[in-house]
Amino acid sequence: MRLLNTKTLRLQEFFDEIPCYAILSHTWEDEEVTFQDIQNITTLADTCNGRQLTYNDIQAFVPRAQRKKGYKKVVQACVRARSNAFDWIWIDSCCINKESSAELSEAINSMYQYYEDAVVCYVYLFDVSGKLHPRNPKSDFKKSKWFRRGWTLQELLAPRYISFFDRDWTKIGTRWSLRDLISVITTIPINVFEGDLINEYSVAQKMSWAAFRQTTRPEDKAYCLMGIFGVSMSPIYGEGGEKAFIRLQQEIIRVSDDRSIFAWISDDIKIEWGQRGLLARSPSEFRYSGRVRASSTDAIIGNSPSSYSFNNNGLHIHLPLENFGSSSEIFLASLNCQTIDGSYVSVYLRRTTGGYYTRYNSKSTVLGSAPPTLNDVRELTVREQPILRESRTSIPAAHKTVVSILPSARHFVCSRPPLGASISTEFSVGFKNTDMHCTTLTYKFLSKRKAFTLGFHKEGEFFDPWWDYSLWIGDKRVDSIDTRRPVADYMLGPLPNNCFVSACLEMRGDEKIGFEVDYLSPEDSRSEGVSTTVPPDLDFFVPLRFKSYDSEEERQSWEPCGCFTVPHSDFLVLKYTKREKWWRFSPDLDSDSEMYWETDSETDSETDSETERRDKRKGKGTEQGGPPTCHVAVGGGGVGFHQSFPRTHITFNGKSTDDVRASLQSRKDLYNQTSETATINNRKLRVWIGPATELGRAFHQLHFQWVKDDSDAVDEKEMKRGNRRVRR
Repeated sequence: MRLLNTKTLRLQEFFDEIPCYAILSHTWEDEEVTFQDIQNITTLADTCNGRQLTYNDIQAFVPRAQRKKGYKKVVQACVRARSNAFDWIWIDSCCINKESSAELSEAINSMYQYYEDAVVCYVYLFDVSGKLHPRNPKSDFKKSKWFRRGWTLQELLAPRYISFFDRDWTKIGTRWSLRDLISVITTIPINVFEGDLINEYSVAQKMSWAAFRQTTRPEDKAYCLMGIFGVSMSPIYGEGGEKAFIRLQQEIIRVSDDRSIFAWISDDIKIEWGQRGLLARSPSEFRYSGRVRASSTDAIIGNSPSSYSFNNNGLHIHLPLENFGSSSEIFLASLNCQTIDGSYVSVYLRRTTGGYYTRYNSKSTVLGSAPPTLNDVRELTVREQPILRESRTSIPAAHKTVVSILPSARHFVCSRPPLGASISTEFSVGFKNTDMHCTTLTYKFLSKRKAFTLGFHKEGEFFDPWWDYSLWIGDKRVDSIDTRRPVADYMLGPLPNNCFVSACLEMRGDEKIGFEVDYLSPEDSRSEGVSTTVPPDLDFFVPLRFKSYDSEEERQSWEPCGCFTVPHSDFLVLKYTKREKWWRFSPDLDSDSEMYWETDSETDSETDSETERRDKRKGKGTEQGGPPTCHVAVGGGGVGFHQSFPRTHITFNGKSTDDVRASLQSRKDLYNQTSETATINNRKLRVWIGPATELGRAFHQLHFQWVKDDSDAVDEKEMKRGNRRVRR
């Protein structure tokens, strides 16, 4: 690989002994510096006699007609890397000779490894301002183009340490300090950013992370995922995005028998039923598959093992089938995998002439509560365990610690520097780590209420030491960094005066460990979201009608359910209005649908009692006697760290949706209330939230259920006895 010298901007190629290097992640804009452009800087480096090049040097050397905006980005990245003692940096725009197809192919297949082997990754967000904290609702951090690009997904997952910089190259956070917000933006579970290996997640889950990302060339939607799945293939630009993605899945099948790769939903309205196979055409078809877990690789499927293969005549696989409906050609096939809430995943298959099968109704993936029926046939399968490569990264042992105070915290003074510490500047303290098992630095201000302590503790044996860094406010340890968890790099603690202090671990290319101390006062706009977490919003499948009530939100829709998104800290109030006539929609899987007018008296349910049916025919059933409107509230309540729980409420007494919302906003007893019952004329209507019954955008589904009241039966018996007494 080629690396760029951060001082001279010279390129040098390395093969075996690759030095420590930083790496840049960014989105390509106009006038990026190419490999050929950076080669022209060699002459400039010679004229500067080895001193560090600046952007002014390049402006004076490169003619205005040939000067590109990308030079400034390259120079600023080198300056940042050089400030942390890195002599080398890798930048994709200028370290790859894209005029060589062989070199381009090698770089694409090695890209994940390049980012994985880097000591630190600098993410430059040209469209983000650091004036507001990324958690501030008005911040443009989560709208950055970087989170929507395909190639940046692996650049987010592969490195050990990531620092984010705004358009002015001001540091605005790290992957660790912003992990909850990044999880919400990307839909990647927060556990991934806390150290979980991505190999522990299913194929469907990893595909879903790329579902909404875009690339300039359609084939790159497949090529940018090769490193995440640990496969390699030759890029063939011009083959088309769908063919490239099919090839990617075929390569994944060679190394994995995880059947979640078939848990997808088609988004192509041009594809008719029965015209698809089991492989997806794009990552976007996995957009709702983020909660599908990997299949059990040790299970026996019918009388065959779980392995499968792809040959020239299609995918060879063993699946348990169940007949669907009255058709002898349509089957429901279980994939032997479950969602995170325990539902079993199945797809429809159709048998065609010649004995082949195709995916039927590819717009639907079924979720069931019961496991598939399997024959008790046992076979043995010898599986070849995959060989996992180890990272080439060699982080040097830190023999010295340097603590730097950022301008915001320079009113603090280190009152107790360690023995033998060297204070290089007024705001920087450095000390040796050798044979020091416990070192502390206490910083104080004039007010005793403003004080904090940084602790450095050496643990473990002599040949396998590890460090534990901690932040203390008073006598309380408020945060820590354990180097055995290499993704943690940020500590945060609240001071008694409603301010915050943070210590961020800075990775360096020399034998030093650096910490940057920041201070956030209540007046600082960045403090608004610094100690908060951002739980995800909730999506609900909600019936648009039940019994003789219609939702006013979707009165013109013929669909039985609607999907609503509710912010995690809010709730949605739905208004249902009683009707006397409505269209009945009768779907038929293989024939034209029928619609006809129906009245309340025509809707006798099989579960209605004889008394209820008689009352309906007389026009005085509980529905006819019910109020004209009811209100149902669904929403989420943030409880705990990065979690939201669904809740619901029903009332027949609300005057309007605003009236119901106002009454609920003052109640705190609705959190985790997943069901509630309201009484209508001695009948009880229960609303409850359960898991979705089909794979889609929503994880939760609202249900309505009429509940029989035992007291009603007693009252009915007493009424009959009273009538008999009157007759006598």
